[in-house]
Parts: sequence; structure tokens; C-alpha cells
Amino acid sequence: MDHQQADCACDEIPQSLISTSEALTLLTDSARVVNSTQMVVLDDALDRVLATEVRATINVPGFDNSAMDGYAIHLQEEQLGVVGGLAFEITDRIPAGSVGSVLGPGCAARIFTGAPIPQGANTVIMQEECELIENDSKIEIYRPIAYFENIRPMGNDIKSGEVVLQAGLKLQPQAIALAASLGVNTLEVFNKIKVGVFFTGDELVEPGETLEAGQIFNSNRYALVAMLNKLDCDVFNLGNVKDTFDATCHALKELSTECDLVITTGGVSVGEEDHVKPAVEQLGELNLWRIKMKPGKPLAFGNVGESAFIGLPGNPVSSMVTFLLFARPFIKKMQGVSNYLNTTMKVEANFDWHRSKPRREFVRVKLDNSTIPPKATQYPKQGSGVLSSMVWADGLAEIPEKTTFKKGEIINFYPLKEMMQ
Repeated sequence: MDHQQADCACDEIPQSLISTSEALTLLTDSARVVNSTQMVVLDDALDRVLATEVRATINVPGFDNSAMDGYAIHLQEEQLGVVGGLAFEITDRIPAGSVGSVLGPGCAARIFTGAPIPQGANTVIMQEECELIENDSKIEIYRPIAYFENIRPMGNDIKSGEVVLQAGLKLQPQAIALAASLGVNTLEVFNKIKVGVFFTGDELVEPGETLEAGQIFNSNRYALVAMLNKLDCDVFNLGNVKDTFDATCHALKELSTECDLVITTGGVSVGEEDHVKPAVEQLGELNLWRIKMKPGKPLAFGNVGESAFIGLPGNPVSSMVTFLLFARPFIKKMQGVSNYLNTTMKVEANFDWHRSKPRREFVRVKLDNSTIPPKATQYPKQGSGVLSSMVWADGLAEIPEKTTFKKGEIINFYPLKEMMQ
């Protein structure tokens, strides 16, 4: 089977290849958001995708409260801005969780951070600015005082009725905490999408087994399953499937009845032993795109029954790169994520690009973050089978087609750390 395709030394390519942006648009325009949801408790909400907006039903904070430990004071108008000692009688003590008594003119209440401002109080002075006098029965303040110092007003953070979490948000700890602060204990999230995978090729051997002549260990299986797990998918993994047309059809039928998406690596070429392509065509529909990019020129997309199908290239780096650039946004859109596209940052190329090439290249690079912008150095071996480069690299530098430049050029960079989440 054409699972481990050799890189073509020739850069001349047919005009029928489509651009990376065209391929991404074709793919994401076809993604259907999962249409089922479930309610989950907050402890189970991490990395789930919010299906409905969350609107506040209370103010946060729900009452005027002290921003620090100090003294709440009933300041009178004639005391505003007075320079010199102002004395206030301590008449109350208000820890957080308690409600103080009405505070009269000229009076102060010992107050702690988060405690409600008592009726009659109109400012809070931090304890470091107060001097206890007359056997600690009074405080004296020597600087000018203004109204409403150190008071957090009701609704200062959130006002009742505001939308605080938008649908399509992938829930992170801070969003879960915000929901909890509003008294929300469950959230409606999209169900996890179910992704089926299997792998064909008599040359593939599982790690731990003994390699015979002509065999290779199946790294694509573990890369693909790990990336899907990172995306919080429910993975149905059939493992290695016998390299026959009937076995391939059986695997596709089994997964398509259970899964929203089926993904394979390799096997979609036109060789006599490439069974995935004819099997998908018999059971559903298949588009095979040749993309103007390197690594990872071939990408298959279609459907088997109600399940979408993506066929990735067979070479390890090509498989990972095309998954990250195309399958990942497709999956995130299916999950209901609002910001499903990959994001880039600008970096400075720490290398020359001498030769204009007809394909857009995604070069594995490491960043030097000691400069602004960071400098990107390319891995010396950029072959699509050099899997060690993906461990070494911080990300992918995007080199547009038909481009040459000298060291110092500003280029787009796709961070692997972010794309692996």
C-alpha cells in the first residue's frame, strides 16, 4: 500500500492543485455542528463546549462591600478634604459574612475585605492609614478623605441580566469559576463528537512486536489517537485492519454507524493495494484533493453514510501536519467551538529562503524567544518521514509559494503547543 510515500524531488506540479485556504474553506464549510447536548455539573465541564449562553441572574458583587481590611466611616460633608486629624468613634466590627448596624455621623466600623458596607457608611479607609487612640475606642486619620474610597459597588463585576459566557466557548477553569460565582451549578454543553479510526497496511507492526523485513512500527495510530484525545473526542479505535477491500468496507460500515467522523491515514491513492479509496467510494462519496502544500499534498474528504470521512496522508509528518491544519479546525467546528480556526503569530525567519517553490511549505522551526519578534530556526531535515522534527520543533513556519527572502523576513508561525490542545 502507498502508506509511506517518498517525497518527490521535483517541484513542478500540475495546475489542478488547490490552495491551502481553498482546502480549509471547503472542509470547514462542510462541517456540521453536533446537534445533541447534555447538562453537566461544573466538575465535569472542563474542555467541554458550551451549547447555550449563560446569563447572570444576580449582581456580582450582590452588595456594596469593602475592598480591603480597614474602617468603614460615616463621613460628613464638612469633613471632606480636611487636612489634619479627623477622629471617629469605633461602634461596630463587621467581618466578611456579617451585616453591620447602621453607622451614624462621626462613627466608624472595623471592617474586613468582602464584608458588606453598613448603612450610613460612605467610605472605607485602609487600616494602615488609621491610628488607634483613646484606648483603641477611636481612630484618627491625618490625610484628606473622599467619598466612596475602597468600596466595591454592587454589580461592579457583573450586572444581573448580562451575558457572561457565550455559546461556543470551550470551557476553561476561569469560565467554570465565573459560572460558579453566579450560583450556576450545571452547564449545557454539546455532546462529545465520536471519531472512529482504523489503520490498514500489512507493513504496519505494533510497538513491542518484532519487526520483520519490510515492516515499520505504526506511529500514525498513536499520533492520531493522541491528537483526537487532546481535542476531547470520544475515540473508537479499531486498530490495524486486514489489508483487503472487504475488511476495509467492514471497518468503515462499523464505524459509520457509531461515529460522527471517520479518519484514516494512507490508503487513498490509486495503487492496487490502496483499498480505502474504493471502499469509501462504494459506501459513500469521496473527494480527493491535491493541495498546493508541503508536507502533505493529498487529503481525502467525503462521507460514509451519515458519518464524515477524512483521509490523511500516510507519511508521519504529513499526517500530523494535515491533521493540525485541516482536520483540527473541522473537528472544532463540529464540536460547536466558535473560534475553530488555527491562530498564528509573527516571527522573524532566522534562515534564508533561496528558491521560489510552487507549493506553500510548512517548515518545522524552533523559536528563540529572547528577541522581539521571536526568531525561527528551521530543522535541518524537512522530509515528511522525519518524525523527530515534530518533537524538536516549537511550531510550523508558513512559507508562501513563489517566495524568496533573506534572513530577517517576518513570517507566520503556527505554535504546536496551541495546536495540540
